[in-house]
Amino acid sequence: MSKLIAAIPVKNNIKWTAPAVEHLLLADEVDEVWLYDNGSSDITHEWALSRQKLDPRLKIFDMRDMRIYDMWSHMIRTASHKSDVKLAILNNDIRLPHNAIRTMADRMEGYQIACIDRTVRGSEPIQDLPVVPAWWGEKTGWAFILDVDFWRDEPTPIDPVFRIWWGDDDLFRRAQVRGGKICIVKGVGCDHFEWSSDSEYPGDKWVDVEADRLDFIRIWGQ
Repeated sequence: MSKLIAAIPVKNNIKWTAPAVEHLLLADEVDEVWLYDNGSSDITHEWALSRQKLDPRLKIFDMRDMRIYDMWSHMIRTASHKSDVKLAILNNDIRLPHNAIRTMADRMEGYQIACIDRTVRGSEPIQDLPVVPAWWGEKTGWAFILDVDFWRDEPTPIDPVFRIWWGDDDLFRRAQVRGGKICIVKGVGCDHFEWSSDSEYPGDKWVDVEADRLDFIRIWGQ
């Protein structure tokens, strides 16, 4: 069985982070949880240090002033130095059903990226579980799993030009162009509390979103 690591970038919002971490440690029983703290000023860091004393599977990374996709690339590169690892990259503002990440990791054999099923809510029980091939445009950027062996020789999983948006599209599209296969694990859902971290963004989010869109078109075309 592959080692299963879940990585979460966070900045403040302990009300989201603590339940997400507890779920991963207790309900999904992942092998490690990587908390990428992007410069929290609330009690996130103190809480994480205290929680780590109870469960050393929780690892804390000080990533203040780093952009979201730079953190994602760091997660992928770090995990790729280990052998036989599945890496879940997750938002903190999500709610997953029991054993969701472990189930997805077990079902994605032969695929390099697995996404949750957007048509199912996180409160619904996991059932059926057909694995459906997908293309990069069907990505789910707030909850997905990578087979990191595929990225072992890729120094830049995501183009560093991206600030806040379109970097997930870049990651998925790069994977598919390189021969990677993407799937959706049907029946594994997720609740996502969108826009919950907008207040933590250091700049004008929508100006940067438009800049990212133009960079994506420049790199990939329409």
